[in-house]
Parts: sequence; structure tokens; C-alpha cells
Amino acid sequence: MRNFLHKWALIRMCLGLFIVLDGYPLGFFFKETVGIPIDSAIFTAGFMLLGMVLMVPTTILRKLYAPNIPVFNALLAFVFMCILYAFLFNEIAVGERSKDMVYYAFVIIFMLMLVNVPNEITKQLIIVGVIFTLVSNLALVYALMIDPDWTIGQRAAIQFGEPGEKMGNPHVFSRNAQIGLLCCLMWGNRLNQSFFIKALAIALVLFNVVILMLTFSKSAILSTLIAAVIFIVVNLKHTSPKQILKILISPLSLIVLSLPFLALIGLIIVKPEIWDIITLYGDMIFGRFSENILALLGAENQKGDLAELDGSSVNRVLSWTYTTYAVMGDPLGLIMGYGYKYFFMDIPMLETLINQGIFGFLLYAFIFYQMGKSSFIIANSSGRTEIEIWCAYLYFFFIVSYFTSGRPYEMATLHPLCLFARFLGVTYPPQLTRGYVDEPLPTTDNAIPATLQPA
Repeated sequence: MRNFLHKWALIRMCLGLFIVLDGYPLGFFFKETVGIPIDSAIFTAGFMLLGMVLMVPTTILRKLYAPNIPVFNALLAFVFMCILYAFLFNEIAVGERSKDMVYYAFVIIFMLMLVNVPNEITKQLIIVGVIFTLVSNLALVYALMIDPDWTIGQRAAIQFGEPGEKMGNPHVFSRNAQIGLLCCLMWGNRLNQSFFIKALAIALVLFNVVILMLTFSKSAILSTLIAAVIFIVVNLKHTSPKQILKILISPLSLIVLSLPFLALIGLIIVKPEIWDIITLYGDMIFGRFSENILALLGAENQKGDLAELDGSSVNRVLSWTYTTYAVMGDPLGLIMGYGYKYFFMDIPMLETLINQGIFGFLLYAFIFYQMGKSSFIIANSSGRTEIEIWCAYLYFFFIVSYFTSGRPYEMATLHPLCLFARFLGVTYPPQLTRGYVDEPLPTTDNAIPATLQPA
């Protein structure tokens, strides 16, 4: 009975962690699609607070677990620096100060909960992540199916607002798809996993890929490709071509790999319009990347016109240009920065430099450097526990967005950093290592000192 309750306590804490880290898609679904009549800000805060309550262990404040101390301290210092700037060096965002203090309170509470959460959640984390992200994806699909204003070709997101002025946030759904993709891959790749589980995991991987493509998030797609390249490089460098070929042509691999493609072909035969939808989204995604690349090179597109950057890319180019002018024209101003939220750069790393000066930039850069180093070490060594492998590849999944979108003060930025500071680069007990087997007890003869054994 004790083991049963302990297992469900770990599941509860994992569920709370996912609500805090990735609860926005479900939050949008309950608030906008289900129509819960609560103010959006209050509902989001309440939903996140529920996640933190679920994370509370029975040993709270009595047993703390060591995070990555240098990164944890640097992140905490950055958060307190943001709070200090909000009160002492704030000319632009005075009206946002009260709301931001609530956000920072949630970040600090989340950090506190993480050091109370035991490392043992690694045992249940992946399966909870598979189920949680699947529910969020299904909620998105249902919302799109009943939304009369959404059509094929639009970015997948739960829309809200007045008719004709609806808007949504596809980035939270692309992030959910990335987390689900990683959880399903790790679930299917566990030791001694059955054929049925492997096939189901691959099907869910493809489902997450479809959701990711529907969101049209360039940063998410690019970072997913980067993570895939890192995985291939670090896992194939110790494997000979003969071993790779043997694995690929094994009957189980051929069956598992062919099933999704056979299912897709069957679906296209039954509904030929599926192929048109696939090509439409493929052309749109490829067009976004190629147009931006041609624009950066100053080349022409297929129509013969000079290629142009899209709106978000233009904003980032202007941010880089402004940073260059600030560094060259007013270098002394960058010592302290221009103040809290003074400029919106849409590039978090640059925004810390412009708004919070050299010290804020160095703190922020130190966090990313240490987390990047730990992630590469874990990926290269294949990791010891599932939670550190999950966090390492999650860092790769998020890395492009951290440098190309959002603000350094947002909970969507700070909460994953709190997670990485807690579980990356820390020491885990051997019992949590993948494939760990208890050492056999010594025999009676070995337990007797040699001097006392009979001749």
C-alpha cells in the first residue's frame, strides 16, 4: 500500500510540474473553448497555482534536493534584478509592475517547489508527459474542429476575441508538441519495451509532428531539427555502419517504421484531399524559410521580385541594428541599461543587454552557457536518468525560441530555466540510473573474514 501511494504521489507531482511548465494549451482550452466564465488572468493564475499545489511533497521544507547551485543562484539573482529594476529603474512599464510582481512570485514559488520535489519523479515523468501532451493536442484538434473561423492553411491555435478580430497563440501549442514528441520518443525507446508500445509511441510522435507543422512556428521547427541532428551525431559516432544497417533491416524495425507510412497511404487513398493539405502546409513552411533566407542574401524569389523578410523577422533585424547603434553610439548607457522593459527586442538575450545592462546580460548569458554545456555533456554521454536526458533535449528544443522570440521576463521563458537549473548538471543516486539492478547480497562465505574461515 505504501508503494502504491508513493507512486501516485510521484505522478501527482509530475502532473503539477507539467501544468506549470506546459499548462497554457489546456488553459486556453478550458477558458476559451469550454467557456469557463472567469477573467483570463485570474484563471491562468489559478490554473498555475493548482499545478504548484500538486507539486507539494509530503516532505516539503523538511527535505530539500540540491539543484545546479551556480545556475540556480544566477537565475535567482536575475529574477531579483528584474524586481529591483521594476521599482527603481522603470519609466515605461510602471503600469505593468503589479502584474509582473505576481509573475515573479510564481517563478520564485516554482523554484522553491522544484528543490522540494524528489529526484524520483524521473520514474513517472515520461508517461505523465505522454498523456498530458496528448490531452492538450486532442483539445486543440477539438477546438479547431468546432471553430467556424478556422480554416486549413491558418496557424493552429485556440482563437479568442470578438468575431472578425480573433487571435491565438500558436507558440504554446508548438511547444506542447515538442514536449510530447520528446516524451513519446523516450517512452518508445525504453529498454524491453513491447512492440505495441513502440508502435503506439511512433504513432504519437507523428501526431505531435503534425501538430508542430500546423502551428507554423519557424523557431520550433528549426530547434526540433537541431535537436534531431544532435541526437543523430552523438548516437552514431560510437556505432559502426554495419551495426546501423543491422538495426535498420531487422524485422521489428521495418515493421515499426513502415506502419505509420502505410497508415498515411491508406488515409490518402480513402481521402485524397489529405495529400493536398499536406502539400499546402509543406509549401507554406518551406516558403517561409526560403523567403527569409533569400531576403537575407538580397536575392530574388521565384516570382522575380526582391525577397522580403516577414514581420517577425523584420523586427528581429531591426533589434540587431538598434543594438549595434546602442553599442557604438552610447556604450556607457549599456553599463546600467536603459531600464525595465524600456525596449521590446523580441530577442531575450539582446533585451537583457539593452534594458538591464552588462550585469543583467552576463547573468543571463551565464545561465544559458552552463545549461548548454550540461545539455551537450548529457547528450554525448547518453545520460544517466530519464529526467536529465529529457531536460537536456528540451533545452535544445527551446534554444532557438530563447534567442529569437519573447522577453526574458516572461513566465514561459523563466519556468523552463527553473526546471533546467534544478535537474541539469546535478548528482543522482545510482538507484535512479536507467537499467539499474540491485547488487546481489554477499554470500555467507564472503561475509566471513578470511582469518576466521576454515582451512
